[in-house]
Formats: sequence, C-alpha cells, structure tokens
Amino acid sequence: MRSFPTVAACLLTTSLMVTGCVNAALTRAITEAPNLREKPRMLRSYRVAQLQKSDATYAIALRVPVGPPAAELSVAVINPGNFKVAASVGHGEFKDGVAPVWPQTVWTLPAQPLDPPSPPKATVIVLHGFQDSKEDMIHWALYLAEHGYRAVLVDLRGHGRSTGNWVGYGAFESRDLKQVIDELERRQLVAGRIGILGISYGASVGLQLAGLDKRAEAVVAIEPFSDPRAAVMEFARAVVPGFVRGWTDQDFSIAEERASHLAGFSWKDADVKGAVAEAEASILYLHADNDHWISPRNSQSLAEVTHGIHAIETVHFQKSGIEDHVLLSWLLEPMAPSVVTWFDECLDKPSDGLRARLTAQGFLD
Repeated sequence: MRSFPTVAACLLTTSLMVTGCVNAALTRAITEAPNLREKPRMLRSYRVAQLQKSDATYAIALRVPVGPPAAELSVAVINPGNFKVAASVGHGEFKDGVAPVWPQTVWTLPAQPLDPPSPPKATVIVLHGFQDSKEDMIHWALYLAEHGYRAVLVDLRGHGRSTGNWVGYGAFESRDLKQVIDELERRQLVAGRIGILGISYGASVGLQLAGLDKRAEAVVAIEPFSDPRAAVMEFARAVVPGFVRGWTDQDFSIAEERASHLAGFSWKDADVKGAVAEAEASILYLHADNDHWISPRNSQSLAEVTHGIHAIETVHFQKSGIEDHVLLSWLLEPMAPSVVTWFDECLDKPSDGLRARLTAQGFLD
C-alpha cells in the first residue's frame, strides 16, 4: 500500500489476538520503522533498474542528520525540465482469477530544457506515504519539475534509504523536515517560496510541518488523516476486518499508548489538527470520494479548523477494482493540474489578491 499499512503489516504477519489483552506485536508495529521489519521495496532486486534511473534523474542527492532521536535522511533534488512523465497502473497476467497491479511511472532522460528557460518558480518538498520511499513519489516530483518547480524528495525517517528505528506520525518527522529545510537553505538549494506536497502519512506530516515552520507557505495534502490514533483504527478495520474482529476502541488505545511510549513520543506531539490551526500556509485538501481506508471526513475535519486560505477538491474514479486510497497516490490525473495551479497561485505569484485569484480559478466559493 502507498501510505499507512502499519497495522496491516503486523496483522497479516503475526497472530494478533490474545484473549483479554492487546498483542505486543501490534504494539511494536504501530511505531517501529518499516525498514526494520523488511527491506524497503525500492531497494529490492526487482526495482534496481527503476532506482538507478531515479538516481540518474537527481540533480543532487544528500544525507541530512536530524533528531532527536538521531537519524539520517536521504534527500534528492530534481530541477525544472521536460521529462515527458506519465503515470499509470500496470497489470500482470491473471493467476487464480487475480491480476497483480502496480504503479508505473515512465519518463525520459536527459530532460529537455523548459521553453522558455527560467529559474525555478519555487521549491516543493514532496513526501511519500507510510512504508513507501521518495522514489514512489517521483511521478509527482517530475510533474512539478515540468511545470517549473524545484522538487525536493525526502525519505522520511525509517523509510527508503533513511535511518531511524521509530516513526512518530509527525511528532519526530515535522522537526526532521524543519532541519532539512535549514540544510537546504545552508546549501542555497531553496529557490523562491517553499511548498509541500504529501500523500496520506506524508500529507499529515507535511501539515504538521506547516504548523511548525512558517517558511512553508503552501500545502497540497492528498488523503491526509486528521488524527493518527483514529487512523490506525480506521485503516485496520477497513483493510483487515477479520483480523481485528472483536477489537474494541480500548484495545487499540492501549496498544497505541504502549507504542508511543516504546518509541519515545507523546501522541499530543503528533496533533495534525492543532498544527493546521497554527499554520499560515494556504492549504489544498485532496481526497477520493470512495476512499475506504482514510475517509474523506478526515479532510473535512481538517478544513474546519483551517483559519487561512484553503479548499477541498474531491476526485471520483470509475470503479476499477483498486482501492481509491491507493489509486489516488499512484496517478497524476485528474488532480495534477489543480495541484500545479494551487502552487502557481500561492507560491509563484505575489500574495496580494490571492483569494480573488483562487476564487476565479474555482477553488473558493
């Protein structure tokens, strides 16, 4: 899954139910870094060619020490250029009535210069979902680069080629990313204003960053969760209902409390709603109307506490047999034009008249 299979990974690989108590395996899985459980998908042998092509695309790759707790993040920069990027869904041969599907991104190297050539409009930090890596978001980074943006891809702690033993649902990660921005500025890699584009887990982390760091002036949050503790329960009950049958809210609450203690953070430090209420950035919320994993009400709940300029866009997919939460993270269309327009208005142009321009673009009533 792109984004958030914490509970599922545990539920599908361990025996989780112990009568009268919460299983310790689930407790650990909630906050244990995905890289400690299994080799990241992007680093497996069948992804070598794609990883090599991604590496060849980066204008610069760097490692940024962050913490506490100490970790080192893998960061990569893609500069503006015409990559002829296309994102689609690949299908394998049917076996036992099931056809495997996967995201498929194609692009050309070397990139052709944009016409007319110009400096980057702004800098957009691109954040992946849970148990993914920055390369899983390369379709978005390339699309932004084609529209004149410098895209900065980050492996969040415990993901991809970054280190770290625990995840914090934003409690650690928002501070990590603030330090990444500091390092980018030190290296003079920030061009213009700063925006954030995130998917699911990355969207919620990005919203927390915007509440923490006012340098983030625009956010596009695709299928974010509004409350990480509620999201753990929501996802598990939607994706693996058979495994959590009989689990009460209290069972989950006990596991979550133990998990945060194990990782060394407090859930109040991963307060997405609180961060959004503090943010000054202009925020576009994007969700699919038939997302069964992290429901649209999460975006609506966040929008209700957003005091600055914000909008909600809803995407409808024809029935495809692929969960909408997954499909929305795999494809560029139909949301990509709205994403670029949002960044164009909020980052590339002067702030004067922003509300009127977004209203004219159909984002605001």
